[in-house]
Amino acid sequence: MIDLLIANGRIVDGSGRPGYSADVAISGERIVSVGNLAHVEAARTIDATGMVVSPGFIDIHTHSDLSLLIEPKGMSKVRQGVTTEVSGNCGYSPYPVAPDGADAIREMMSGLHGEEVDWTWTDLAGYRDVAAERGLGINIAPLVGHGALRGAVVGFEDRQATPDDIRAMQRLVAEAMEQGAYGLSTGLTLAPSAYGDTDEVVALAEAMAFYPGRFYTSHIRLWAGYHIKGVAEAIEIGRRANVPVQVSHMAVNDPPYWGQADSVIAVCEDAVADGFDVTFDVYPYAASSSGFSQCIPTWAQSGGTQALLQRLRDPDTRKQIRSDMLEHGLFRGWPWLWDRLQVSSAYTPEVAAFEGMNFEQAGEQMDLDPIDAALTLMELDEAKLRIIFYYRTEEDMKSFLRHPMGMMGSDGLAIQASGPLGAGRPHPRSYGAHSRVLGLYVRETAVLTIEEAVYKMSGQVAARLRMSDRGLIADGMVADIAVFDPATVADQATFENPHQYAVGVPYVLVNGELVVADGQHTGALPGRVLAA
Repeated sequence: MIDLLIANGRIVDGSGRPGYSADVAISGERIVSVGNLAHVEAARTIDATGMVVSPGFIDIHTHSDLSLLIEPKGMSKVRQGVTTEVSGNCGYSPYPVAPDGADAIREMMSGLHGEEVDWTWTDLAGYRDVAAERGLGINIAPLVGHGALRGAVVGFEDRQATPDDIRAMQRLVAEAMEQGAYGLSTGLTLAPSAYGDTDEVVALAEAMAFYPGRFYTSHIRLWAGYHIKGVAEAIEIGRRANVPVQVSHMAVNDPPYWGQADSVIAVCEDAVADGFDVTFDVYPYAASSSGFSQCIPTWAQSGGTQALLQRLRDPDTRKQIRSDMLEHGLFRGWPWLWDRLQVSSAYTPEVAAFEGMNFEQAGEQMDLDPIDAALTLMELDEAKLRIIFYYRTEEDMKSFLRHPMGMMGSDGLAIQASGPLGAGRPHPRSYGAHSRVLGLYVRETAVLTIEEAVYKMSGQVAARLRMSDRGLIADGMVADIAVFDPATVADQATFENPHQYAVGVPYVLVNGELVVADGQHTGALPGRVLAA
């Protein structure tokens, strides 16, 4: 007698190979057999006739570190079939925490629900203990973030790290690796990670190189003209430190270079041709999202959120910020396209009324120029305003999504449509990225085959993470499984109404336990913080 039999489904096993008809038998946490299992007795049987049985999806780029401590079910993700989230991206991990430094790192993570969590840990091991105590509906594969490392050692000031600082950060990198971190992330347009130069990041990546399989992942520098230079810097860091490289949320954001995805990909192809290990991830939208703070000159962000807020409130400093923004452009040279910058999620009720408006519309309502409307809203929102950037093209995105080096990472969070995580108008990627690939880019437009899409969301990601027992439907693998209807799976979330769950994924298993059954969450919390 086995625990669960998934019968009569089409197996798309996560390897990229053609799908086939078979049954899947599960006992405990593991898949014990795949094949014609009509003779097998099971405590429970799921009839998957007409449905695809695939590995649970591993989202390689998320920011769910804290949202899963608030809402442990991970509703927006698990309803799409996501069973593991790689967290700690863009330099933002909630550890390490300096002694008496919880307030500073909470401030850094405020746009990712840091203000709603009690910080009782100082390192990854402590964070894992807290997550285990609260329970998780999905797994977390943690990274350690450069921003947190800098915050713990250097602080949040715009200054060069000293040799002693670098040695201290290297010790913290090694500690995180010992505690199971899968790699090191940077956010090189996001303070304080942005204050680190190439040599500093190389030194930290070198501290990781002693741990086989750990990788360097980078939100690259996005300054004007850096669509190639930023990728080249990431590869240089990996080469010098002798570690694999993952380029985060690959895109061409700088308007003069829209349509040049192939030239960016070529940088990665050349590195692979030279024998170097580099891959990238992408999410299926022509818009991104982040805090508006990174649109402000980096000098004005020095010292953290409260320091930025004080500068915005000082008339002379604010005038200088405004002047620099207009003179140097967005990200040191992009054109300011105010109608393509939209208020997403606000921290204060006063600013929440502007959610969904772009800065041209906000300026008209406030009788201000768009830049003054943006700075005023930023000040009123206590420097925590989040926005959506419509600075990408569909064709570039599809080029990255199709490429064999490209895998799927949402850049979203595991959230839900109610409570504190249901506020604002966040980017729909949190609710729909994986289902959008299966619905729009597989079924409707055939950008990918179903086997290619599942591979990019499971087996390929597991290989990057060096997970030997996840990401495939095969004997002995952990039973992280998604069962979806290829005819109906689809995203429902939109930019106008993002808090809508995906459809067409009636069953999801995490570590062998059903967390979604008949399209509804079972309440089970079998997930855990994994260790590399």
